Amino acid sequence: MNILHDLSMLINATMPVYAGDAPVCLEPHCTIAADGVNITAIKNATTHFGTHIDLPRHIFADGASLDDVPLADLCGPAQIIAIEHPTAITAEEVARHCFKPGEMVLFRTRNTSDGLLERPAFCHDYVYLTPEAATYLVQQAVRLVGIDYLSVDPPHTPTLPAHHILLGHGVLILEGVVLTDVQPGKATLLCLPLKLQGVDGAPVRAVLVEG
Repeated sequence: MNILHDLSMLINATMPVYAGDAPVCLEPHCTIAADGVNITAIKNATTHFGTHIDLPRHIFADGASLDDVPLADLCGPAQIIAIEHPTAITAEEVARHCFKPGEMVLFRTRNTSDGLLERPAFCHDYVYLTPEAATYLVQQAVRLVGIDYLSVDPPHTPTLPAHHILLGHGVLILEGVVLTDVQPGKATLLCLPLKLQGVDGAPVRAVLVEG
């Protein structure tokens, strides 16, 4: 029997967003009392809120947008890896694991055990991916890297080295992954973004299938 894990953040007005981004606002657009139906408007949101995919166009002006990525590239075998290092995902720790070409990788770090995605305020002290680890993952030919907070790079790093390394080699990035109830191992990842045209990123409903 398959077990499904929802890896997606709950979208609401108190969810954390990346430093400097406007908070997501959900407000009535129509009401039953006034219009006969309830319709909610989503305001202020960027394409990088909640659990979301980063595409090459996020970093490169001529990079691939969501239109250029087949849905099949966002679904398939995944490996969930628990990271012990308290501040960073290092190449040394990543190299302890074996990867198959085309595999997707999700990193479960202290960000999950500390509940950072459940805190309304953006947390600057999160575990990030080092450039060396990003380079190693590219060399292993993985196709997607996911992390359990809102960026693979450390805060206040305008050069965004991990983003450049991964996206520059066509490795997609999944950020804001909820791994609270997920254990290390192998599973199938279904990463389903909103079908937005020409965008550099998109919110996703990410589901892990075990069994």
